[in-house]
Amino acid sequence: MGAHALEDQHMAKLIGNLRISAVPGSEGKKPHYAVEFLPYTGRLKTQPATAQSFDDLVALLTELRIEEDEANRYAGQIRVQGTILVPNFERTDSFLKEQKLLG
Repeated sequence: MGAHALEDQHMAKLIGNLRISAVPGSEGKKPHYAVEFLPYTGRLKTQPATAQSFDDLVALLTELRIEEDEANRYAGQIRVQGTILVPNFERTDSFLKEQKLLG
């Protein structure tokens, strides 16, 4: 097995939706935003990343390699719609683990 074959095994690309939701505060919890990766296929242990403010949400989305203008547009949609899906979100499994979206 060559070096590229080993690298490909550890750098699997995953495709799915990115669900971004505004979570209202309740019983001592402050309102926040939740960002969760929803793979198109397979069962993966996913977990939401959270942002405490609009600016934190935009920063989180840019850390996920979403262009800043697009991140601002998505964050603005959340204020109006409450939840949105970003389709065809494709990243490596290792990147999603680094961003704590995969367990």
